[in-house]
Amino acid sequence: MQFIHDLIERIGWENAALSALRILIVLAVAWLIMQVLKRFLVRFEQRLARKGEEVGEPPSESQKRIETLVRLIRQAALLALGLTVCLVVLREVGVQIGPIIASAGVLGLAVGIGAQNLVRDLIAGFFIILENQIRVGDVAIINGTGGLVERIKFRTTVLRDLAGVVHVFPNGAITT
Repeated sequence: MQFIHDLIERIGWENAALSALRILIVLAVAWLIMQVLKRFLVRFEQRLARKGEEVGEPPSESQKRIETLVRLIRQAALLALGLTVCLVVLREVGVQIGPIIASAGVLGLAVGIGAQNLVRDLIAGFFIILENQIRVGDVAIINGTGGLVERIKFRTTVLRDLAGVVHVFPNGAITT
């Protein structure tokens, strides 16, 4: 019991109060950024819907594409914001974040080297969906194989030919 009493006496309450205030300010700013992000995404979604109408795209297909893009952007932005807030709060609590950032950089480099094909497929899929190059239900010839497009995801495009054979193409490998 004496240990706890000594520990409480050694705490610099002014510094603790200032750190708590800074953490509250960081959390308030993060909440404000989230609200701005939500408004931005709503406007972005409306703009994409208008573009889809102008081009004459069916509303159901346009909505699927828009939801996919908005979900991806929302997840990436919230992940970046969450990591930033966590690092700032850890720094404010007294944890050294330099080694954490360096470790994350080394880990990111290792994952980047190991997952080049996956990243290439995801980026290509993102642009296929964003630019509306092909849609579900289109008849397309992909890398010399013709058929009906059954599914488009960020990583793969699924095509069914006239014989009923299903072909799965990684989006990063689609050249024509």
